[in-house]
Amino acid sequence: MEQQNFQIQKETAQQPVEKKSKKTYLKFIFGFFGIILAVFVGYPLAKYAYESYTAKKMISNYFKWEEEYKESLKNDTFGGQTPKETYEMFVETLKKGDILEVAKYYYRDEDRISAYKRFDKMQKDGSLANWIAELPDWSKMKEVEYWDPDGKEFNYERFREKEEIIDDLLIKGEKIILPIGKYNRAIIFKISKSANIWKIYEL
Repeated sequence: MEQQNFQIQKETAQQPVEKKSKKTYLKFIFGFFGIILAVFVGYPLAKYAYESYTAKKMISNYFKWEEEYKESLKNDTFGGQTPKETYEMFVETLKKGDILEVAKYYYRDEDRISAYKRFDKMQKDGSLANWIAELPDWSKMKEVEYWDPDGKEFNYERFREKEEIIDDLLIKGEKIILPIGKYNRAIIFKISKSANIWKIYEL
């Protein structure tokens, strides 16, 4: 009888241990699948949320930059009310040797950069003064028909006293030899509607 009671007590004592083991096992299973679910579902959602936030921020920054750029165009003072005024301001600034200011008279941003590099090189090698001297007086320029209503083209004659070697604009690395003689040159201006001033479009 005592032996039977001992056996019942032993089985009763083992039951909580078995139940605890099952609970631990179930917790492990649910935890494992919870991690898997977080990796395969949570990570893509987090990635999408981050990319969406980044895209919105980039768009917001772009519009902010665009507004600031438009505002800077409105405040642009590097140009005159007429092409003549712009040209004379440009030449006067050239003579002062302020090539950074000179570059700001150009219409397009990329032309401002290339103009600065060009005039900086000419200033350093000593050819800028001769280039300025060859620029015509406004009275020697003649307006010709131009296809763009927002632009104006003026032609002038230039006599080249010696051969000139220039870069070929169509073939990189190639050179073009311009012989001695008389040439027709053009200067094109375009109006900046933001600031209502004329800028140099091509020279």
